[in-house]
Amino acid sequence: MRPISRRSFIGSASTISALGFLTNSTARGDATPADWPGGTAENATFRLMLSPREGLRRTQITYLPSGLVLADGDYSYSFGVPEFKQSRVAESGDGTRTVTLSGGAMGRQLGVLHEFRVPHGEPWFEEQITLSNRSTHPLDLTAASCGFLLPLSLSEKQVSGPWSKFKLTAIPYRRGLGGSRTQYNDFSLGEVLTQEFSFEPMWMDATVTPNYGSEAWALTNGEQGFLLLKYSQTGMEWSVVDRVTLPNGQLALRWGGCGSHYGEPAHGAWLLPGESHQFGVTKVIAYQGGITEGFYTFRREMESLGHGCPKGFDPPVHWNELYDNKLWSLPGEQQGDPEMRKKYYTLDDMKAEAAKAKAIGCEALYLDPGWDTKFASKIWDEARLGPYRDFVAMLKRDYGLKNSLHTPLTGWCDPSAYPLEMYRMDRSGRRLEWEPRRGFNTSPLCQASRQYQEETARRLKMLARDGATFFMFDGNGYHGECWDPQHGHPIPARREEHVQGTRRLARMVHQEYPDVLIEMHSPDPVYYGHGRASADAGYSDALGFDSVWGFELMWEPLDDLLSGRSMALYYYSLAYSLPLYLHIDLRTDNENALVFWWTASTCRHLGIGGTHSNPEVQQAHKSAMTTYRRLKPYYAAGTFYGLDAMTHVHRHPSAASAAINCFNLEDHAVERSVEFDLAHVGLDPGRQYLVQGARGRRSGKMCRFEIGIPSQGHRLIVIE
Repeated sequence: MRPISRRSFIGSASTISALGFLTNSTARGDATPADWPGGTAENATFRLMLSPREGLRRTQITYLPSGLVLADGDYSYSFGVPEFKQSRVAESGDGTRTVTLSGGAMGRQLGVLHEFRVPHGEPWFEEQITLSNRSTHPLDLTAASCGFLLPLSLSEKQVSGPWSKFKLTAIPYRRGLGGSRTQYNDFSLGEVLTQEFSFEPMWMDATVTPNYGSEAWALTNGEQGFLLLKYSQTGMEWSVVDRVTLPNGQLALRWGGCGSHYGEPAHGAWLLPGESHQFGVTKVIAYQGGITEGFYTFRREMESLGHGCPKGFDPPVHWNELYDNKLWSLPGEQQGDPEMRKKYYTLDDMKAEAAKAKAIGCEALYLDPGWDTKFASKIWDEARLGPYRDFVAMLKRDYGLKNSLHTPLTGWCDPSAYPLEMYRMDRSGRRLEWEPRRGFNTSPLCQASRQYQEETARRLKMLARDGATFFMFDGNGYHGECWDPQHGHPIPARREEHVQGTRRLARMVHQEYPDVLIEMHSPDPVYYGHGRASADAGYSDALGFDSVWGFELMWEPLDDLLSGRSMALYYYSLAYSLPLYLHIDLRTDNENALVFWWTASTCRHLGIGGTHSNPEVQQAHKSAMTTYRRLKPYYAAGTFYGLDAMTHVHRHPSAASAAINCFNLEDHAVERSVEFDLAHVGLDPGRQYLVQGARGRRSGKMCRFEIGIPSQGHRLIVIE
C-alpha cells in the first residue's frame, strides 16, 4: 500500500512454455533439420535474409506488403561476431520454418545459439538467443546486448525517409504516474537515437537509462504498426530499443535480440563455467492501425499465453474499513501498536463497517492493517476479535458478506512475527537485525527462504480453511541479498530469488485452495509469474496470482484522475485483460461519482471505502453501486475497448450487449458526439440494438449518439 519504487517491486519467476519456444520445433513432429548455408525465411508478411556463415552480416528484414525495411545491416553482437559452426533449418507440416544457428564468440569461450521462427500464414516471426559459458572461468555479460540494426538518416534530431512518421509507444505503460496530463511515453525515432530514457511507470522516482525498455513497443505511423514484444518466464526481461553508431558515423536503431534493463535479467549477466541462459523470445507482429490497435494486439497475445481474464470472473466488491478507521490515521506506525489496535480495531468496529458494506451493496468486507496479532503476522488476533471461523460466519449470517484480508509479505511487515532464522544473512555470515525505530519497510526477513515461504503458506492456508476469500500480497519489495546456506536458495539470493519466492507462495496457497483470490502488488513485467509454472517443483499444477494492484491510486483518487495519473489504469486495460484490483477512498469523490465509475470502468475487481461527508454524494455512491451490481458482468468479465481515453466500452462476456462509460474531466459541462463501428467493439453489425442513456442512431455498421456530460462527471450508456 505504500509507494515503493519499480526496482523494489520488480518481477517473479517460473517457467512456462510460451510463444512456441523455438527449440521445441522438432519435438512437435516437424521435419528433421537440414544444413542451411543461408538465404531467406519468409511468409506472406515478413522476409528474413540471413547469412549464418558470415555471422549474420548483411541481415535484412522486409515487411512484404509495402516493402518497408525493418532491419538492414550486420546483426549487432556486443561480445563480437559469432562463428556459427552449424546452421540448420527445419520445416513443419504447416510450413513453419525454424532456423537454428549454433556457434561461439569471444574466442569460442561463449556459446551462442540463435534461433528464428517464421510461421506460415501468420503475420509475425520470432527470435531467441541462448548464451553458454564454455570457458573455465566466469563470464561477465552484464553489458552484453544484441539486436537487429535499422540505419536511419538524421537531421536536427529528426528522422527522414519512410520512418519519419513512426513513433514508439510503451505498452502497457504509455502513461506513468508522474508528469502532467499531456505526457505520454511516445517517442519519435529521432528521440530514441539522440536521448536517454527517463521513465518510472509505477512511481515518480524516474531513473535515466541508456536504453528504452518496455514489455512491448508499438512502432506505428497511425496506419501501419509493428508490435515489438519480449516474453520470458525464466528471467525479468523487457523489449529493449537503443542506438548504435555505425563505422561510417551513421546512427542505427537497434531492436530485438536481448539486453539488460534495470539490471535484469540478472541470471544471464554472470555465467559460471558450464552455465547457460536462455533469454526471452522476441516476437514481431505486424498489424493495421495505430497505438490503440497495438495495445489490442498485445492483449490478444497475452491472452493466448494464459494472461487474461478467467471466464466468468466474478470477484466480490470490497468495502475497505481502512478509510473510516482512526487506526490508520495515527501518526508514525502506531497501526502496529497493540494498545491502539485494542482501541480502534475491535469486533464492534468491524461490525459497524460490515453494516456500511451491506448498506451500500458491497459483497465482502476487506480488512486492512489491524486484524492480525502483529502487523503482517497473518495470524488472526483471536483474543481481540474472537475465532476467525466465527467472524466469517457472523459476516455471512448477519450481513451477507464474505471476508478478504490484507496480507503483506517481507518487504513491509513487523518481522518479529517470524523466527530469527528466517532473517537474511550477510556475506560474512552475520544475521541481520531489525531496528523497530526504522519502521516496517526495513524488514530483514528473507522472501526467498523456504522456511519463510512454508510458514507463511501454513498461516495463509489456515485462514483460507476458515473462510478467507482474498489475500492481498502487499509488501513484496526487495531489500537486499541473503547469504544463508540453510534457506534453500542460491547463494546469494538476489532480486530474482526474492520475486520467485513471492510467486511460489501464491502457488503454495492455490495448491490447496484454488478458489482463494490472490492479488500481487506491482509485478513487472505484469505477466511474470502469472499462470502455471512447470519448473516450480511441487506446485506446477497450481496457478499463480489472480490480479494485479492498481498502482497505489487509492489515497487521492479524484486528484489522481484530474491530474492524469489515473490514465495508467486506462492504458493497462487496453493492454491486459488480466484483472486489475484497486480500492479507493470515496471521501474524495464528487456528486457525480466520477471516481467510482472511473475505477469500476478500469479495474475488474473493485474495492471502495470511506463515508463521504455530503449525504448527497453518499446517495450518489449508493445509486452507482446498485447500477454497477446490475451490470457487473460487463466490468468484471467483459471485453474492454477504448474509443478514446474518455469513452470506454465494455462488451458483455456472452450477450450481444455493451455498457459505455463516458467521462468528462473538465471543469465545465460538455456535449459529445460518439461514433463507432459496432464490429470494432465486438458487436454483430447484422443485429438491431437499443441505445439507452443517450440520443442514438444507426447507419449501417456505424452507431452514433449524442450525449451531455456534466462538469467532472460521467454518463452511462447501454446498448443491447
